[in-house]
This record gives sequence, C-alpha cells and structure tokens, in this order.
Amino acid sequence: MEKIKITINDCEILCEEGESILNVARANEVFIPAICYLSCASPTLACKMCMVEADGKRVYACNAKVKEGMQVLVNTPEIEEERKAIMQTYVVNHPLQCGVCDKSGECELQNYTHYVGVDEQNFAMKDDAKSFGVWGQAVYDPNLCIVCERCVTLCKDKIGKAHIKAQKRTGDMPSAEYKESMPKDAYGVWMKSKKSLIGLNGVESEACGDCSECVSVCPVGALGAKHFQYRSNAWELEKIPSTCVHCGNGCAITYEVKQKGIGGEEREVYRVSSDWNFSTLCPAGRMAFDVNNQQVRKDKEAFNASIAAFKEAQTIRFAGNISNEEALILQRLKERFGYQLVCEEVYLFQTFLDSYLAVSGSLGNASQKDITQSTFVMCFGGALSYDMPVITHSINNAMKQNKGANLAYFHTMQDKVANAFVKSPINGIYKPDTEEVLALLLASVCIAREQMPLSLKTQIERYERTEKQTILKELKKKVKVKELDAQGNVVLDEQGNEKFVEKEEVEKIEEEVEVVTSALYSYCGDSMRDSIEATKNALAGARSPILIVGFDVYRAKNAKNIAKILAAIEECSGVKILLLPPSTNALGIALICELSKQGTGYSVGYNAQGNYIIGVGAENALQMPYLNEQEGTFVNVDKRVVPFAPATPYRGYELNDIAKILGLELENTIDYTAELPIEKGFKSVEYDDLQFGFLNDGSEIRGYLLGVHFPKESTEFAPVELEELKSYNLYARNPVAHFSKSTLQSAYLDSQNGLQCSEEYAKKLGIQFGDRVEVCFENGETIGAVAILDKGMEGEFAALGICAFEESKLFPKTRYANVALKVLS
Repeated sequence: MEKIKITINDCEILCEEGESILNVARANEVFIPAICYLSCASPTLACKMCMVEADGKRVYACNAKVKEGMQVLVNTPEIEEERKAIMQTYVVNHPLQCGVCDKSGECELQNYTHYVGVDEQNFAMKDDAKSFGVWGQAVYDPNLCIVCERCVTLCKDKIGKAHIKAQKRTGDMPSAEYKESMPKDAYGVWMKSKKSLIGLNGVESEACGDCSECVSVCPVGALGAKHFQYRSNAWELEKIPSTCVHCGNGCAITYEVKQKGIGGEEREVYRVSSDWNFSTLCPAGRMAFDVNNQQVRKDKEAFNASIAAFKEAQTIRFAGNISNEEALILQRLKERFGYQLVCEEVYLFQTFLDSYLAVSGSLGNASQKDITQSTFVMCFGGALSYDMPVITHSINNAMKQNKGANLAYFHTMQDKVANAFVKSPINGIYKPDTEEVLALLLASVCIAREQMPLSLKTQIERYERTEKQTILKELKKKVKVKELDAQGNVVLDEQGNEKFVEKEEVEKIEEEVEVVTSALYSYCGDSMRDSIEATKNALAGARSPILIVGFDVYRAKNAKNIAKILAAIEECSGVKILLLPPSTNALGIALICELSKQGTGYSVGYNAQGNYIIGVGAENALQMPYLNEQEGTFVNVDKRVVPFAPATPYRGYELNDIAKILGLELENTIDYTAELPIEKGFKSVEYDDLQFGFLNDGSEIRGYLLGVHFPKESTEFAPVELEELKSYNLYARNPVAHFSKSTLQSAYLDSQNGLQCSEEYAKKLGIQFGDRVEVCFENGETIGAVAILDKGMEGEFAALGICAFEESKLFPKTRYANVALKVLS
C-alpha cells in the first residue's frame, strides 16, 4: 500500500492511509495519552484522553484516521487543561488504598494523574457503596473502576465471548452546575463513569471459567486475579520475560517472581503477565505457572542408573515438549550410538510435513497476524477452541475488525465458541475419516481449474457429473399500473385522466439447467454441498483468505496425500495456509530429529513410556526439570524460533548432564542454540543474544523467524477412493484450559479433565455429571474418566481429554474411536 505523509508535533511521518492517529504516533515513538484504547480493537472513546488537534480541529486520536498532509498537535494549552480536568474527575472519591492495592506501582491512574499534573481537586460529589463481583477467576471491585471499558473490548473483540459489558446504574450524579463550569469532555467522562458499571452480560459467573484475561488489561485495581489478590506489591516482583510452554502457539509471557518465604532458597511465580496490547493468553498460559521441580536435588545413584540405561538402550522415546536444544542433543546421540528416536506426538506431523514440503517448499506460509488481516478464515480438522485457543482469539479479532469478514469451520462437530464470532458462519460438518475428500473439495473451490496440477484436477473431475435440474427463475419486469390514493381510489391528473405509475413485478418461471455435481459432497456429509458452495462464494470477494489446518489432519487416513492437496492450495491459489503444531515443539523436533515410527529393544523414556523412564513424574527413576525451569528455544506456530527462560531455579540433573557423560562436549544446554541446523532455517545465534518483546507498532522482536525455503519435488497425487466409513462415538482432544499433565497439576485452574459430553448426550447415555465412567476401547484398552458437562458441545458424540492419557494407545490411527461407556457404581 502506498504511503502518505503526515506531521505530528513538527515531525514528518510516513504511514498508511486509514490508520488511526494514535497507532501512527505510537509506532513512531510519539506519546499520546490514552486509557481506554486497546490495540487491534474497536475504539470506545470512553476516556477522551487521546484528544489532539488535527488540521486545526479537535479529534480523538484513537478514532480519527490519518490522511495526506495532516498536521497534528498532541499538546495545546486547551487540551492539556482538559486532560487535567478528566484525570481530576477519575480520582473523585477514588478509594485511597494505594498501599494495599494490587495495582499500586503500575497503576495507570497513578501515572496519568502525575503526568497531567493533578495537584488539587476542584470537583466533588457524594459517594455510594458498590458490591464486589466475581467472574470466574477474576474479582471485580467497582469502587476502583473508572469504566474505561478495556475489559469489555477485550472480551468482545479479542477473546470472542462478550461475557461482560457496561451496564446502566442508578445513584448520585455530578451536579448540573459543573456542566457550565468545567470542560465539556471532562464533564462527559465524569457522567459516563457514574452512570455505568461493568457487569456480566446475561451469563453466570461460571461462564467465565478460568479465563481471567480481562484482569490483564485493567488499568487500575478494579480487576484482580483471585490467586494474586493482596499477596504482593508489584515492585517486589522480578519480571522474567519468557515464552509459554503449554502449546505450539508459544505466546510471549513474563513470569513475575519473588522469594517464597522469609528464609530459604525457594522462589515462587506469583503471576504471569503479558503485553496485553499485542497478545492474549489462554487460561493455562495465564494461570498454570505453579508446577515445578525446584525441590529436586542431584541424585547420583539415580543418575548413574540412568547412564547405564542409556548405554543399554536401542530406543529413546520422548514427548513433544522438549526444547530445540534437547532435540539436537538426542539427534547427536542417535548419530553416535544409532538410537531409534521415537516421538509419537510428532512422528505423524513430521511425515505430513515431508509431503507438504515436497509440493510447496514451505512449512505453511501464514502466521497469526495473517489471520487478523483476513476477511475470510477457513478452519479444517481441529477443535481449535480446545487444542489451541489463542488461535481462536485471532480469528475472532478478524471477524470483529474486518468489515464483511466471515468464517468457515469444517469439522466433525460444531464449535459453539467459534460460531459466536460471526452472525452467519459457514458450518461444514463432515463425517470422520473423510478428511482426504474434504481436502479435495476445498482444493476444488480454492484453486482455479486452469491453475490446478493435472493429477489433482483429474481426481476432482473423476467424481463430478453433469445433470439436469429444474430451477425456479425470477424474471423482473416493469409494468404500468393505475396510481391509487390512500383510500384506494384512482388518482386523476389535471385533465381528469387516470394517472399511471411504473411498478416492478416478479414472475417465477421454471427453467431446466445443467449443474455440475460431485459424489464427494454426499460422502462427506449431508450439507457439504451447501457449505462448499458458500465457501466458493465467500472466496470470490475475500481479502487475504487463510486456511487453518488442525491436529486431526495429521492423523487422518491418507494424511500424506492430504498434505499434498493442501500444499497445492498454497502453491496454486491466493489462500495462505497455517499448520497448527500438535505439541509445544512439534515443529522444532520435526525439523531437527530423524524420527522412527516405532522403536525396538530396550528403551529409555524421557517424559514418555519406556523400560526406564526419566522426567518430571514422581514415579520416574531420575527427576528432570519442567520446560518452564529450563533455558532454551522452540519453534512456534508462526515458524518463529522463540526463547524461553526459567521461572524458578532448578538444581537437579538435566538431559545435557547425561549427554556429556555419553561423550557430547558442549557444557551447557543453551550452547546448542547456535548449533541448530542452518539448513533447516535456524540461525547461528547465541541464546543470550535472542530478544524478547514487541516494538511499539506491534512488530514482534522475540527470537527470529526461520529463514529457509525447502526444495520442491515433482509429485503426483494419489487416487482418492470413497471407502466404506466406520462409525465412531468418541473424539480425542484437549479438555478446556489443559494441555498436559503439568497443567492438570496446577492449583489455579478449576477446569477438569475427563469424558466431555453435551447435556443431551449424557442424558441419553444415563450419565450424571461427576460420575466415574469406564471407557472400553475396541483394542482392549480400558480407562476410567470423570463425566464433565461441556456447554460448548452438542450432538451425540463424546470427547476425551487426552492430556492425561497416552494417546497412541487409545487412538492408534485417528483421533476417533468407537467405545463402550459404563457408569461405575
């Protein structure tokens, strides 16, 4: 887009037309005060603090758009006086409890009061009592609330729930005399803050669950987290920038840490914060920070036994949440000793990527930022609200901020959370095991036939047929009819002649037309034709369309062919593809390690099953650090190599201690950061040289983007066969707010793991919520699980929170299973 030139405070700035003055100023290091504004969201104009003078007129910088040649003044005597009056109204009757307020020391009310120079109070009114509220994990003190509505904007425009809103309240109002004596905007802000309070928007407190994301954007102490309330002053906490380690989204976070008690070495994470302007967190990222192994010390006997196990082993099995550095350590041990490396969470994803790379030469060409800029988002093969919830925040943000945006959601069951993002989403409900056919249908509408690879085109046309259908066609024509007055009498002109007017009539006629249809539609599901046609129509006018691919696809039948089809969409159309990694560092492991499908012989398990197990579980032979106790990197969903830092100290053995005894030479785990394979897109950068954070314009500077395109190969698409489908009644996915056994251990998350059912399906099965249910799989595996009501589900299908179990045992081929359910007495 062509740049325009504007001037702010005599500083010439190049920017894009249509941006807000406030965002342009921030991106260019020009400070404009603003309390209510939340980046990448709808302006509320609640605080009026961002007022500026643009081309001689008073405007609000959060809402006013830049235009060529605009002259902006941030501060004038009149504006400064009005801002001071606004801040005076905010502190009328504001409780003087800064000494015990959780926000003290980082409170925007404190900061802006000092910034504008409030040194006296010219306004007063009677105060009244207001009742506290509890919204899930958040505590609301309305006596501290300034009704900036940032929390409301976040919940609506980013999270996508709209569970809270500004509500009218009754009570004393500022005296009408002030209206004449004080600045207009200051009086308006004062009246608004007294007429409104924030409250739940037609839902119960339980609807908020473990979210508490609204707490992160509150500029004052009105919103706080239950677990943090009155526990620490902000200035006592050491801020440790890091990356969330719970899923492949890899959100930027900051651990806020201090000494746990008066004496001793133990430290405690008191809370997790984030740059709320540019990133959101899921409940696990925000709350599940309290699990660690800092009490572990070096156990020499267990360590020696572990060395012996490694020397005996033929196979090393490990989980998908190890760092890039640990993955490189394991790969070098494989090269030295011939180990088979088995990571069941990643193997199928790696296999999928290999086929995808052969066609596209990329790891998917989209990022989360691309989602927010798109007017048409397609989701395929994943329960996104459960598997990677922050991705749904980006989707919702696109739906709310981009005019005319729409969402197409292709899955085996409805996602009621995602459906609420737009008024009329396209729901493509398909049958399990038809993912390959659906990929073919998506290719048929994303890629123009003349741009399509011949073998792919052949597969699509193989199932098409032309048939004649009779349709009703509307013919519009204009006819002259007599003009009638209100009483139904014919109107006459001045000569006494009847007056006529033109009227449009619609005539419906039957017409026989030729229609191209496909056997693929009915194979996938009853309404699939309508969903694919709606998708085709939406793509026609879409800006920056994107297809998000979920975890189901990597474990689907014929996943390699699906990978090629999806890669062809990236290569041959304007649709960008985002591949969601199925575990924290699935993408990094897939690039670094040569994985085997299965191991043989004696095995060592690193946070995985094996003949000899090391890791974080209390039952393991040698205790190891959790990922949030280590230094290292992993590759997130944006193909960004992101660093993470330890939240608490760890004093036990690490994987690299074993590697050094076995002959590897680097002293510290992070010495491997600069040795990550350059041919796979990594850079030779030392760990300590990696940055954290965002620039003022929202650009991320954390870590670095992978920088390589892989060679493409000429490839043929395998024939797609319409095989007989099997029926299933259970689906494997993450439960609400959980990703692993470590999140399940968190004391701050109330969400549970178990057998998730809709209320209707549980009633049909005779299951009460809280019942202990025996789940019997066709392969003979049996587990016990607690029945959980999931209000986000509907239909006759249950879901199992898989993070507490070994998925490959229970769901060896796909994420679906047919099971027998029995309530245990």
